Amino acid sequence: MKLVNAVQIAIFFTLAGCSVDSVSESDKAEAAFNQGDVAAAQIHIRNALQGDATNQAMVFLNARIALEAGNPEMAKTELRKLLNDPQYAPRAAPLLAKALLMLGQGREALQVLGDGKPASDLAYAGAVSAHLLQGQSDRANALLDEGLAAFPKSPDLLVLDGTRALQNGNRILAQAQAARAVKLAPKDINALLFAGRVAMLQRKLPEAMRQFDAVLALRPQHQTALLGKAAIAYDQGKTAEARSMLQSASDQLGGGSKPINFFLAQLAFDAGDSDKANQLLQGMSDLKDFPAAGMLAGLVAAKRGQNEQAIALLRRFLSAGGEDGRARFTLASTLQKVGLSKEAWSVLQPLADAANANGATLQLATQLTQSLSLPSFAAYQARAAALAQGDPLARDMLEADKAIRGGDWARAEAIYATLLRAHPATTNIILLNNAASVLIEQERAAEAIPLARRAIALAPKDPIVLDTLGWALFKSGGSLAEARSLVQKAAQTMPGNREISEHVLATSNAKMTAQ
Repeated sequence: MKLVNAVQIAIFFTLAGCSVDSVSESDKAEAAFNQGDVAAAQIHIRNALQGDATNQAMVFLNARIALEAGNPEMAKTELRKLLNDPQYAPRAAPLLAKALLMLGQGREALQVLGDGKPASDLAYAGAVSAHLLQGQSDRANALLDEGLAAFPKSPDLLVLDGTRALQNGNRILAQAQAARAVKLAPKDINALLFAGRVAMLQRKLPEAMRQFDAVLALRPQHQTALLGKAAIAYDQGKTAEARSMLQSASDQLGGGSKPINFFLAQLAFDAGDSDKANQLLQGMSDLKDFPAAGMLAGLVAAKRGQNEQAIALLRRFLSAGGEDGRARFTLASTLQKVGLSKEAWSVLQPLADAANANGATLQLATQLTQSLSLPSFAAYQARAAALAQGDPLARDMLEADKAIRGGDWARAEAIYATLLRAHPATTNIILLNNAASVLIEQERAAEAIPLARRAIALAPKDPIVLDTLGWALFKSGGSLAEARSLVQKAAQTMPGNREISEHVLATSNAKMTAQ
């Protein structure tokens, strides 16, 4: 199996502990940091360094705080001061490599780590990430395997191995590695966060909350854990709870966190406050390295009537491989407004051709195809009219969707099974596809294949349907060639869909392994 594009996960390394000296301000700084009070820790660090500018323990702690706060530039500056210190250099070098990786400087990170065999598990993790950043996945995989053999109980390396498993479609192994890492190091922030992430992917939301709460017990204002909990609350419709957690994290970090400000902007936009959302996004400065925020800025601009800005931002998001139904619909609508109907239809068509296209999408598709004199006009018009009549299955389908969002796969399956028994000859593509997807999630992929084949017969070009059948074949041990072909076709239509991209990666890696 191959490990690729794992840098974002790999840089969440466990931060090595540091010595506690006898200076009271140093003690206070350590205590404040361990309690999650970063602001207080920084005050005590400044006081300690004023009394002793050579206090290496405080320099090291200051670097750790900078890394946790997402300030790799400061961390880099501080850690370079320790590279010639016999006591701190072995721990400073891997953390400096981490800071460099956060800055996208893979080559420099490798130079800091040196050409020799990594001396620690953290050094191995840094080297793996650095090689990934350089596009050297084979070397990264070899180093990860070597590191795991040398440090089989390293939480950092177990998390990387779990990440590799996720990218190869093996959530069971990822869960096992996450659980092992947490068992070996129950207070390891990195391991707890990864366990929470895996649980979220599996829609095991109570388990995810438990892992994030464990992080917060160690770091009461840890922004990633708060973001995880806020995301779960947001997904469950608890927007006030999500906003409260995000605001708490923002206050703790002085309002400088891009992910938190993005999330707060999303909540403001959802609530109809485009001006507040715009204010938060403008405070994030350059959004080129944050595609989701760039997309949201495009949606906000469109809502504010800033058509040219909206078009530029949303074009950039989609051309860079992003994928979001809101972005496509809004860009298409805005292009139509300024008279660019041909481009508008090119943008909208993948969304309109999906089996689950909503009424607004089908209405816009009808308008555009009519204005462009396309023969598909009649089909979109008929679909829009049929949808306007109402779906007799809609109520039950919404209940199943609610169960899925809550991670209750068994209840969702029971709802779909009841509907399928009541309508054995159904041509409802969404019902067939979703019923198959739920079976796959419950490790019953072989049972999902007949349903997925019925769905694909009705919608042979729908990327979601193509992906479902491909993934069912892959997970059931069916034809790898067919599975790979299906998910690749899905990716061609929807290249920015993260789940489809992961399935392409998993099937491709499986093929290489078999060869």
